[in-house]
Amino acid sequence: MKLRMSRHSSITAILGLILAIAMGIGIVSNLVVPFNFKMTAVVVIGCIVVWQLKPYYLNWAERLSDKTVNWLLVAMVALIVIIQIAVLWVTPATVYHDPFRTIVQAEQLSRGNLTWNDSIYFQRFPNNVSLTVILAGWLKATSWLHMTTNNSVHLLSLILLDGFIVIMLRALLRLSHRHGAVILAGMFFLVSPFAYTYYLQVFYSDLPTLICLALTFNIVIGWQHFGRLKKWLAAFGLVVVITLGEVVKPNLIVLLVAVLLVTIWLAFRNRIALNQLKTPFILIAVGFALAVPSAHGLSQVSHFQPNNAEAFPTTHWIWMSYNPKYAGRYNFEDVQKLSQIKGKTQKQAYLKKALPARLKSLGPAGILGRWVEKASILLNVSFMQQAYTGGFIQAPGWYQKMGPTLSLLGSLIMRIGFILLYTETLIRCLRLWRNRATIPTVDPRITLTILTALGYLAFHTLLWETESRYGQVMLPILGILCALPSLATANLNDLFVKRSMTAKRVGWSVVGLLAVFVGVGAGNLQRMPQSPVATQQSQLSLQFDAKRTPIEANGTLTQEIRLNHLARSASVSLAPDLLFSGQLVNLKTHRHYRFTRMPSALVINHVLPVGNYQIQLKNLLNRPQSLLLTQTLNDRLAPYPLVYGGTQHPYASFVYQFDR
Repeated sequence: MKLRMSRHSSITAILGLILAIAMGIGIVSNLVVPFNFKMTAVVVIGCIVVWQLKPYYLNWAERLSDKTVNWLLVAMVALIVIIQIAVLWVTPATVYHDPFRTIVQAEQLSRGNLTWNDSIYFQRFPNNVSLTVILAGWLKATSWLHMTTNNSVHLLSLILLDGFIVIMLRALLRLSHRHGAVILAGMFFLVSPFAYTYYLQVFYSDLPTLICLALTFNIVIGWQHFGRLKKWLAAFGLVVVITLGEVVKPNLIVLLVAVLLVTIWLAFRNRIALNQLKTPFILIAVGFALAVPSAHGLSQVSHFQPNNAEAFPTTHWIWMSYNPKYAGRYNFEDVQKLSQIKGKTQKQAYLKKALPARLKSLGPAGILGRWVEKASILLNVSFMQQAYTGGFIQAPGWYQKMGPTLSLLGSLIMRIGFILLYTETLIRCLRLWRNRATIPTVDPRITLTILTALGYLAFHTLLWETESRYGQVMLPILGILCALPSLATANLNDLFVKRSMTAKRVGWSVVGLLAVFVGVGAGNLQRMPQSPVATQQSQLSLQFDAKRTPIEANGTLTQEIRLNHLARSASVSLAPDLLFSGQLVNLKTHRHYRFTRMPSALVINHVLPVGNYQIQLKNLLNRPQSLLLTQTLNDRLAPYPLVYGGTQHPYASFVYQFDR
């Protein structure tokens, strides 16, 4: 007897098929970007080896006792924390752009200075105001412990990042009931750069979003199994998490849209399932409703006043993403062009004509190509390690020798890990599509998870500008999706355990051929961007009218620098309209290297041996000049203080970089 296909099953299967197509784009992107035959071969080898060994690993893992698995996870998390502390202690990174501007303003607010006039950044992009005020509260709380801003922000990053890791591991263990899945996830967090680079070194809105989604789906999926007390606690936590998540990252609204669509569908097709999920769905809606007055309250308590003369319309992000000359990423030239138009109304009038013109110039084929291009960027993880960081401030010599190799290895592990995650998701979605006629119904929580993933993909592919860090929001969604046993059919292990000997032989043959190619083939492995020998790139930026520091006539500024590795060039940022001379002095040999004036910096192109140096800048005019220095209240940006006016300023610094 032929089973009648459920409409709910069919809709979910169609959504799953669309997600599978997106996963295919992500797999290809991580295989070939950055383009290098040997790198691609190594990634393919890694993926095939892991896939071929997976059945044996799963058999081993499932024989472990629950107690052993728990101890393994505890040991992994403990080791992750130890490595993280070592990373922050030995190789702190210099943070720039939006995260640094957020920290500087939060530091100021935490000291009771409720002005927003150090730059026009927040007037232009007010979306980070709530995050800044919340961070200011954290800095104020930790100031009672006499913590510097550096340590306070690092502590917050540690708590959030490790909290996310623990939440995901517990979710995988509880939902999948498979030891292999959770141990593999723990190993990924332990050996990949995920826990030691961007999310550890840079505090920004991406990590709170990951935690919000991980907690939300944990609560929604596990709601029916909670006891009375746990439901009360989960209800409170869900509302708080959604409210905070939305005020910190407004594009979380994608989740609300997914909840509303699933609710409408269930109201017509499955009232019983809707009754089971109505409480968490209502709580999610309440959280979003509270986010609006909460964001307004945070703006008021911090005395933030929007400035329409500087504000950018929301549509400028869409306009930017369809620039025919670029790939849909953030484009500084577009920002400069729009900033020359005064007034939000005038900007809106310009965009009303400029956006259709761009879409017309791309044409249907160009727009479709842009969507694929943006999706491939969104789902690529090759350069996640470098997001918002300008390199290590002053890494030890031993690390600088092995740093490029570690960076390359980390990139390979990230690519292999996410390719396998995308592949697992793709297989489950295709299985859902294949069995759509035989499955009478699909758990609506699966529909919600798939719909949320597609919502984020659509948002950054069809509308917004895109970056690879935006795609990291898929990690908790896809991780939980792959942990749900109800997504698969009863013979879930068929693909892994009952594979034919022919398929296994083909897999190992491909590995062998690629290994030979990597060993003897032409070309080298792709080099990752090398970290500078020493650098300090944090700045508020002149593009946002950052305040300058007046330097007296013929005044001199100095700052000591330590090079733990040979450098071949040096630069100190200097605005084009300033007349300063500069030299670099080796404090041991007293050799002087004179800087050459370039449009936006003073530069030296000369071999600089390991040692301590002093940057010296002098005002060449008989009148004061205002110089853009980076200065904070309690955030040590560089190992050595900036000296001017006869005073040491430990929380001030030049913007400099010494390269290999």
